[in-house]
Amino acid sequence: MTTMPDPSRSPRGPESLRAARRALLVLSPLVRFGLFAVGLGMVLDRTKALVSDVQLTWGERVVLGVALLAYGGGFALAGWVADRILKAAAELIGLMVDQAEASERTAMLIERQVAPSLARIALAVERLTQAPAAVGSAGDQGKSIALAGIRQAIEEARWDRADRLIAGLRRDFPDAPEADALAQEVVEGRRLTVDDLKARLEAARSVNDPDQVISYRDELTLHLRGEELKELDRQVIGWLMLLIQKRLRTGSVRPDVVGLASRVAETFGDTAEGASLRASLPTLRRSAGLCPRCSRPYVGVDDACPECLGVAPRQRIAEPPDRGDDPEEAR
Repeated sequence: MTTMPDPSRSPRGPESLRAARRALLVLSPLVRFGLFAVGLGMVLDRTKALVSDVQLTWGERVVLGVALLAYGGGFALAGWVADRILKAAAELIGLMVDQAEASERTAMLIERQVAPSLARIALAVERLTQAPAAVGSAGDQGKSIALAGIRQAIEEARWDRADRLIAGLRRDFPDAPEADALAQEVVEGRRLTVDDLKARLEAARSVNDPDQVISYRDELTLHLRGEELKELDRQVIGWLMLLIQKRLRTGSVRPDVVGLASRVAETFGDTAEGASLRASLPTLRRSAGLCPRCSRPYVGVDDACPECLGVAPRQRIAEPPDRGDDPEEAR
């Protein structure tokens, strides 16, 4: 069977596309205001002879207004169009990256989980069909199928499913001697899995890798219950909070620290620490030069970026100079 490439070894295409998207988002307002400035410069160049004369006649004002409307308005419109095109291209790049990652995750899921499960099911069915003599009756056949399902679940380390199947075996076949042995296998397998995940989590903590720590904690929640899980969460959230505080003391707030705080707040949202982080996220994002709502790059003064507010960036309108008691103004 052909093995699909490991995503961790694939070219950094998505990263370059994300960088291009960020560059387009940064350049779009610059292009817009740049074209407006070019138009304003052309207006001044075409009307410098008129502007040099402070006392403008009515006809000169008309010429100045037409030049301002033609050049300034035209380049302002061109800047707005260019801004919208660049933002549309940036969103299109983001959509392409999301689609590529979704396709890659789907392919990985099919290869790593669906295909092996189908192969094991086919093998179990083949074993049943190759030993018809062992199936003496309909009850024995049902028991054999139940045992095959339990063994498959144990091989796949799906301990909850194995527990449910063992409970069904004991209900349907109370005299089955295999139930106790299979239950002991599940207990031992679950213990080994938990020990392995805890060792991996401790290794990730030793190298200050919070992403792996959270991932291994999430996997352990599938196997731990009650006070043991609560104690694990207390240890993990305490370590993560200390790590975040340590990184915040280094100086300026970096986007990676904000991303870590967001993930911790989402994962441990039912804890006091998670609620505290969730409440401080807008401030952390703004300190890192990000939008307080969506975490896009934004350094404005509004409560959120224009995309979140659904409005165009505000522009400062220059006030006309005070001409005093100019007799031409009263005309």
